[in-house]
Amino acid sequence: MKRPGPFHTLGAGVVLALGIGVLSAQTMPRTDNASASSASAPVAKATTSVAPEPGETAAATASASPPAEPADPTPKRAEYAGVAQGNGGLVAVSIKNGKAVAYFCDGRIESWLKGTAENNTLTLTGKGGSLITAALGGGKAQGRLQVGKAKWRFSAPLVKKPSGLYRATAVVRGAKVVGGWIVLPGGRQVGLVDVGDAAQAAPRLTPGSPVTVGGTRLIPEDTDAFIDTL
Repeated sequence: MKRPGPFHTLGAGVVLALGIGVLSAQTMPRTDNASASSASAPVAKATTSVAPEPGETAAATASASPPAEPADPTPKRAEYAGVAQGNGGLVAVSIKNGKAVAYFCDGRIESWLKGTAENNTLTLTGKGGSLITAALGGGKAQGRLQVGKAKWRFSAPLVKKPSGLYRATAVVRGAKVVGGWIVLPGGRQVGLVDVGDAAQAAPRLTPGSPVTVGGTRLIPEDTDAFIDTL
């Protein structure tokens, strides 16, 4: 056999080197493109959200809400009428939506008062320092009455119409006429009519019917007609 000549050996070596170079280029990792892709891709931040327990939510809501105000036990609408102890005169009180009016009369003196009814307590004032303070409960209004310098205790049970308080007003020849009546369930009643500055005994009242005073016809009304304007 013939040995290959030097040119053949050199050619074979060049071919072998080229083959190894191509193979290495195909098998090497593409670090440049991978690094560029890693740098350009946004990195997501991990977040943790913990849902509150149902009990915790309810407790937070309850603590944020102010406590409810207790309901006022005062009646929205009520009529009381009774006797002033130690005087014998009558006292009537009418309540409507927190407002209160009252009338005291013993056939000689009288007093109209107005004020408030709140938390089962009455506070009413009138001319000349007249004052009523009373507590509501057990179907009664019980307290103290002052007219001028005189003071009495009173107890006035709940009543229903036709019992209770009545008032009539008119103007006759320029003089203001004001009449007041208190009617008790047993039929007892008392009242005065002021004509100008002069007071006189009121005629007997039949609830729902007019009365005549000095030729003037008056129409007594229950408290719904005047409690907001007295």
